[in-house]
Amino acid sequence: MHYEKHIIRNFPKNYPFWKKILANIAFFVFGTIIHHRKNLLNKKDIRQAKKILKKGDIILVGGLRRLTSLIIRGAVTHSMIYLGHNRIIHAIADGVEIDHLYDVFCEYDTLAILRSTDHHLNPKIYRKKIEKVLEYAKSKIGKPYDFEFKAGKKEFYCTELLYFSFKKARIDTGVQLTRKKLPLHPSKFINNHFQIILLSHNLKLVNGEIVI
Repeated sequence: MHYEKHIIRNFPKNYPFWKKILANIAFFVFGTIIHHRKNLLNKKDIRQAKKILKKGDIILVGGLRRLTSLIIRGAVTHSMIYLGHNRIIHAIADGVEIDHLYDVFCEYDTLAILRSTDHHLNPKIYRKKIEKVLEYAKSKIGKPYDFEFKAGKKEFYCTELLYFSFKKARIDTGVQLTRKKLPLHPSKFINNHFQIILLSHNLKLVNGEIVI
C-alpha cells in the first residue's frame, strides 16, 4: 500500500537534509490510520469503474481513514490518471509512479471518475490528445514528490502532475496553477471542462460540488 511505513529516499538533488527529515515525519504522521476499518468502496463501485474507465480519465479518490483527510478536506483528497489495462499513474510521497487499479479499490473510501469534455469532439483528435497526456505523465515517472507545493516541473504533487499533463496536450482543465493558489485541491477539476462519468455509492453532486 502507498502508506506502508518506510523511509522516503526520492528527493531532488541537493535537497536539504532537514527538509528530508520533515518530509519523512509528515509522511509517517499524516499517513497514520485514524479510523481502523475497511475502506468504503464496495464491489458495485469496482465493477462499474472497471466497466467505464477509459485512457486519460481522471480518478479522484478520498482516503478518509487517514490523518491526511483532516488536512486535505473534502470528499476527495487525491488524484490520478488512468493509463488503461488496470493501471494508474499518480504522484505520492515516493514520487511519480504507476500502480495497479486494485490498490485504489483497496485503499480509498470514495471515488469519482472524470472525463474531459473534449471527448465529444473528433474521436481521433481526442485519442491523440490523450496519448500526449499519458506520454507526458509517464515521462515524469521517478520524479520526486513536491513537498513544498511549488509550481514547477521538477517535482510533482498529485494535482500538479494532472495539470501539466493535460496542459501539455492542450486540453483545457478549467483550473489555473498559480503561486497564489497552491496547493491545487483535487476537487478543482470538478468543473464544466470535465464530465462526471461515475460517482461511488457514497458520493453525490450538490450545487456543482461532490459531497458525501
